[in-house]
Amino acid sequence: MKSMFTARDLAVTQASVAALLFLSIPMFNVIGLSNHKLEAVLHGLGATVTVIMSCQALHLTYPMLRGKKGAAANLEWVLWLTSLLVLVTIALGNWLYIPYRGPDGPQQWLMYHSPEVHLIVMEYKEFVSLYPLPLGIAAAFLLRRFRHNLEAGSTLSGIIALLVTLFWICLLIGFACGIGMTKLKMV
Repeated sequence: MKSMFTARDLAVTQASVAALLFLSIPMFNVIGLSNHKLEAVLHGLGATVTVIMSCQALHLTYPMLRGKKGAAANLEWVLWLTSLLVLVTIALGNWLYIPYRGPDGPQQWLMYHSPEVHLIVMEYKEFVSLYPLPLGIAAAFLLRRFRHNLEAGSTLSGIIALLVTLFWICLLIGFACGIGMTKLKMV
């Protein structure tokens, strides 16, 4: 008996449901008690979309490493787009950072209740969240410059894959620390 659904249909459905649930995370700020809901929702959506896009970029590195034709061009396009989204998310994070450091803001609350959490989680998050921008741009630039000379298993392909992997890891760390910070004290 022939199946009603193909494996591709199930994979697309699974990815769509996961993306919908993942994107709903920052939307919970809308029902919060914060005076800075707009900044929080925009930064949260930006961070969520960049993490999803970075997962796609990481997924696209495997065909590039195998030398599949056109894979480098697809990866390059996704990296440029994700790097642009990272830049926008950093700008939105800086907008949200103003009330974070403001009087009676989360920074003061954390410094009073748990200074080690602020020093470890927030300070680390601030720096690790800036790394994806140069990593993504460097990988996209290398792909732009050397995409026609990439061969399966070459050193350059490995360097690009390493940059994309670090790009993804830094975004995940920043995302996890950001969600953790909002659970401790919202802006």
